[in-house]
Amino acid sequence: YTRGQMKFLLIMTMCSSIYQTCMPPAEMYPMYDTFTECAINGHQNSLFVLKEMGPKVEADRITVHFECKQMIGA
Repeated sequence: YTRGQMKFLLIMTMCSSIYQTCMPPAEMYPMYDTFTECAINGHQNSLFVLKEMGPKVEADRITVHFECKQMIGA
């Protein structure tokens, strides 16, 4: 632990536009050293999830949202 060390936690949320609901946000570990790494992985993970869900994406109009939350002292 380094005092003041900053990390970024990727938090992903899947939603259905058809049902107007979202799953609870999922914290994705491990944390990232930079915002850039977190943002890139957020996009990559979003693509992976959508591809894995297949036809359900179209049927339920699934969207994936993410944020990179700054965590100080993590």
